[in-house]
Amino acid sequence: MAYQVLARKYRPQRFADVVGQNHVTVTLTNALLQNRIAHGYIFSGHRGIGKTTIARILAMSLNCRNPVGSPERPTVEPCQICDSCTEIRAGNAVDVIEIDAATNRGIDEIRELRDAARYAPARDRYKIYILDEAHQITDAAFNALLKTLEEPPPHIIFMMATTQPEDIPQTVRSRCQHFSFHAVKLLDILAQLCAIAASEAVLADESALALLAEAGDGSMRDALSIMDQAIASAPQESGHPRLDAAQIRELVGSVPNAVFERIFESVNANNSAEVITQASQLLDAGNSPAQLARQSVRYLRNALIARIAGLSPEGESAEGLGSELLQISPDEQRRAARTAALFSEEELSRFLQVMLRTFDELGYRQEQRFHFELGLLKLVHLRRLLPIEEALSQLPTTKPGAPSSPRTAAPSATRPTAPSSTKLGAPSMPGSHPGMGGKATSTPAISPFEQDKLRRRPESSAPIPIPETRGATAISLAPSAEPSAPDPQHSVVEALAAASQTSAAEALADALWTLADGEASIQTALSNTMLPVVINPDAEQIIRAALRDAGVLKLTLIPAAAAPPAKKLRPARTGSIQTKALEHPMVQQAQKLFAAEIQTVIDLREEP
Repeated sequence: MAYQVLARKYRPQRFADVVGQNHVTVTLTNALLQNRIAHGYIFSGHRGIGKTTIARILAMSLNCRNPVGSPERPTVEPCQICDSCTEIRAGNAVDVIEIDAATNRGIDEIRELRDAARYAPARDRYKIYILDEAHQITDAAFNALLKTLEEPPPHIIFMMATTQPEDIPQTVRSRCQHFSFHAVKLLDILAQLCAIAASEAVLADESALALLAEAGDGSMRDALSIMDQAIASAPQESGHPRLDAAQIRELVGSVPNAVFERIFESVNANNSAEVITQASQLLDAGNSPAQLARQSVRYLRNALIARIAGLSPEGESAEGLGSELLQISPDEQRRAARTAALFSEEELSRFLQVMLRTFDELGYRQEQRFHFELGLLKLVHLRRLLPIEEALSQLPTTKPGAPSSPRTAAPSATRPTAPSSTKLGAPSMPGSHPGMGGKATSTPAISPFEQDKLRRRPESSAPIPIPETRGATAISLAPSAEPSAPDPQHSVVEALAAASQTSAAEALADALWTLADGEASIQTALSNTMLPVVINPDAEQIIRAALRDAGVLKLTLIPAAAAPPAKKLRPARTGSIQTKALEHPMVQQAQKLFAAEIQTVIDLREEP
């Protein structure tokens, strides 16, 4: 007999032999026991996980000639010895028709199927149609099949296997029982590979079989196909093939995860040169950038799950959540846990996002090597970023006007001393000024708002020193002097700013202050109308309280000088646009409120 590949040789022939699909096999077994057989089934799921296999087993159970409970067939499982079971297993049964829907997808083929379905089975109990890759059937062909699916003859059963159930019209899905198959777990694949290796007399390490199971990616057929290839390329030992991990990695084109562990250790050490060196060694060895990016994504995902599940690098294999989510060997679980211990959950999430984007970009980029190296460098750069919470926690929390911790400042240039005057063009700065033989003394800090106002104000008769502050008390080189009395203007502006009276603070910072005999006269730039709006009762109360603390008991607020009389416009022609503008009530009200002068009138009306 010709050689049979492992995937066909060890294909399950009973429901009990199917691995990893208990939710499907139990349901179908109960349906057979209760004789609740549907006329249409949809089996969907990942490739190579048993969809067509279970369809065949169900067909054998339905058409098995031996009754349930007989010595040849004690359960609902097929007997495997009758003519029907033998022919279905060989694929040449007359009443079980397997159709490749990828090539027979048109409406003509479906019409022929529909016409043939009207006839009774030639020998068996049911005429069964197994449509593989059913999502390939066109919409018109599905529409031709709808009536037969909804009201089929009692001897017809349709079974559709597909990897993309969403491509099957909803009208078809609603007429069938839908079974969603699961990807086979790594432990189930590993147990099956161990049993097959023992049956085939193959000498295999546990790590080699674990690599084969991981390469299967949830597909039992893929794992068996790779195992078949590995056995063919394996060296002989005492007449038996020998499988080891290095051979499997070379066969599937992967690299050891220990390499990625070293790469992420270099990322944690902020060593860009080492990261690029290791990536270059992998690429120079002939590894594909896309394959390396794919492996790094998988490794990062496992590290993130290990971090979420709280796995210990020295602990045993994962249990509970970790066991369900980490479908890798115990050694790889510990390796992922060691990498996870180097980073936080947020960092691993950002790393995974960057590498996923890099993997996607490699599909349509010209220089794949450079994009892969750039993706690894991005991980190093992400490691250097500070979380926003940490950056905000390092900012000073000093309130306006409150003293803060001293910070040494660089010596500033000597500035002339401002002469004392009762008429102030800007708030005087407490503290001493530089001079010969002076020493550094601290001066109270002023807010950045006041610094900006002082820099933008026209200079008075003498320049006023402004200490540079950055959230801390400034230190300037100045001779020692007695602390002066608090500056009224500075105190008032700070008090208004602290009370969120920003408009009033700006107005008084730009105003001209005159202090005489305990009275403060403030010449503002506000009109007579705007003065009570900006300096509202709350702001005025704050101003008076601050002045009392500075020893000033009387306050006089002076509005800006009246605007010069408006220039008379030339008499306008009757009915002109300028006359209409001046006669408009809104314009007249604006002139009265703001003492405005209208100089230009532009007609924006559309031409007739």
